[in-house]
Order: sequence, then C-alpha cells, then structure tokens
Amino acid sequence: MQKKQGIIPEAARYPRYRWVVLGTAWITLMAIHWSWYVVPSLAYCLFPELALTHAQFTLLITGPILIAIFISIPGGALGDRYGIRSVVAVAAFLAGIFGIARAFTPSFAGMFTLMCLFGISLGLAMPNLPKLVSIWFPPRQVGFASGIYTTALGTGLSLGLLTGPLFGGWKQAFTYIGIITLVVAILWFLLARNAPKGIEIHMPPMVTAIKKGARSKNIWLAGAMMFLNLGVLIAFSGNFPEALESIHHVNPEKAGALSSLITWGAVAGNFIIPIISDRIGLRKPFIYVCSIAAAICLFFAWRLAPGSATSALTFLGGLGLGGIAPLVFALPAELPEIGHEYVGGASGIVLSLANTGGFLIPFVVMSPLVAAGTLKAYTTGFSVILLLLAATLLVNIFVRETGTRSRYREK
Repeated sequence: MQKKQGIIPEAARYPRYRWVVLGTAWITLMAIHWSWYVVPSLAYCLFPELALTHAQFTLLITGPILIAIFISIPGGALGDRYGIRSVVAVAAFLAGIFGIARAFTPSFAGMFTLMCLFGISLGLAMPNLPKLVSIWFPPRQVGFASGIYTTALGTGLSLGLLTGPLFGGWKQAFTYIGIITLVVAILWFLLARNAPKGIEIHMPPMVTAIKKGARSKNIWLAGAMMFLNLGVLIAFSGNFPEALESIHHVNPEKAGALSSLITWGAVAGNFIIPIISDRIGLRKPFIYVCSIAAAICLFFAWRLAPGSATSALTFLGGLGLGGIAPLVFALPAELPEIGHEYVGGASGIVLSLANTGGFLIPFVVMSPLVAAGTLKAYTTGFSVILLLLAATLLVNIFVRETGTRSRYREK
C-alpha cells in the first residue's frame, strides 16, 4: 500500500520518469522475446544441422513456455516481495547468458535444455510488467501503458521471425542477439526503479501474494483467456513459416517476412485497441470482437495463401490477437479484489495459465495434426486452433468488466 497516497499530488505520485521506466521495460521485454522467437525463422538450418523431427522442433519453440508455466507464479510473487527492478534484471541477464550458450550446443538435447532454462527469464519478467504499470501509472492510463509494454512482445516475436535468416546461420544469430540482450539487461538495471521517489510500496510475503490472486475468480478467467490467446499465437506463427515453405514453396526469407505480419499486426493491436478501450471505458466488448475477427482473418489468410490477400489478412488477424492481451493484462491492476502490492502474484497466475496454453496448444494440439506435412494436415491444424481462439468469447462472458465506465457506475 502506498504511504500517504491520498495527500500526494498526482504529478509526484505518477512522475514523468514513469515513461523512462516503461520504455526501458519495453526494450528489455522486446530483447528477451526476440532471442526466444528467432528459432522459428531458423528452421531451414536447424532441421538439417541438428537432424530434428517436427516434434523436436516444436519442443525447441515451446521449451521456454514449459518452464515459464512453473516460474510465473513465484516470479510474480518475487516481484511483490523484492521489487520489480531486481527480479526483471535477473530475468534479462539469464536470457542473455542462455541465449548465447545455444550457439555452442551441437545437439537437440542440449538445445532443448537451454531453451527450457531460457524460460526462467519469461517466468520472471512477464508477471512483473502489470505490477510496474499499476505502480507507475494512473488508472486512466493503465490500458494504454499495458498496450505499450505488450507491443514489446509482438515486436520481439516479429524481429525473431524476420531476422533469423539475415545472420547467416543459427550460431551467429544466437550469439549476436544474446549479446544485445545482455546490454539491455545492464540498461534496465541502471534506469529502472521499483516505485516513484517518496512512494512506499508494501512488499507482502510471497505466499500471501499468491493466495490473494488465487482467491479471485476473475484472475483464473483472465488466465483462461490468455491460455487460448498465447497458445494460438505460438501455434500459428510457429508453424506458418514452415507451412508456407513446404506446401507453397515460398523461400525462407519471404516466408519469415510474411509470417512476421501476424506479430507486427499484434503490435498494432497492442497499441490501438487499448487506447480505444480506455477512451470508451470498457474492456469486454473489445475482447469479443478481437477474438472472432482474428480467428476469421487468420483462417482465410491460410486458405488464400500465398495470394495477395494473405498479407493483409495475416496482419489483421495479428491485430485482433494483439488487442486481447493488453486488455487481459490490465485486469489484475483494475480488479478491486487485487491491490497494488498483490498484482505480481495475481499476474503470475494469469501468465502461468497463458504459458500452459503456449505449450499445450502448439505441442499437444497443433503438432500431431500437422505432422503429416500435407496441405490437408496444415488446414486441419490451423482450423482447430482458430476455433479455440474464437472460444475466448465464451470465457469473456463470465469476466468482470473493469473499464472506467463500469467503475464510475459502481460509485
């Protein structure tokens, strides 16, 4: 709880330095996700050089998510207990170290182990970004600020899908991106702060923070929506480049560029949808529209591939996917049953469920369906996961509306 929050002017409670903290968090989150998601665009050289099967390649992509399932809840609680600055710094440093180590690993087993260890970074960093927003930004800017840091995910994923072939090999790609991540980690450590000067944040015991989030029905529903959202994003974007290459004989560079449109679209959705949502003061209607629109656009993007409409539909599908995440991530900070000091633990639950979807949907649902590598197999796989995305609206029915309009009406 903030010390004497009621008598602190807004300019002091939410100083302009909040934009420096948010910008540094953006760069840090982008670098971590870039280092992770360069893997799909390196399929053309990883498959032959490591003698990978499709299932093994899927495991390399989803390995970080597998570990983040178990790290996200304690990772968020660690932020509640010890502050966001130190926890996110550790996350960034580990991402750089494990990212570089992949360049010296000649086998699937070693690569998979390092990709799993890389997941520690995701589990430590992601749950603490909603907490950062809840501490540094006024309620009227929570959606907007959440949208800004969420664009870092899409930007990092897009850079990964786009830049892999440009490095000339997987060893060079892992080395250079890992070094960049370490530099960014130092930048975060130097510029980040736990809270504005003069504002005291209560740091509860880790177990208390986790229990607070676990008692909220809305937190579990938010987690269910992110289970579907992240699972579909990874399953679609992780398989789309290979599908374009193997079925439609698109070269790796073009396939990567085309596939990156889904994540560039997500970046646009991360930014645009929360602004409109904040302006109108509602969250749920935008989640309804985004989930259906994204599923329809991505379905026809594949059906019409590699036609001229594929680029536009892929971008629009990504925009819809990207619009959902920041609205869901804003929930822990906006729910009345979750205070500022407990946002990390509550967000950890949401991220743990999201990461579960990020692992299960690509590996358990998508991978077996597309294993045959035929046009029919890929069409079936993409259709099934997009139906799961559309199911987001069913979960959304039961979530509490947290937009400012509903809060004013309650008062």
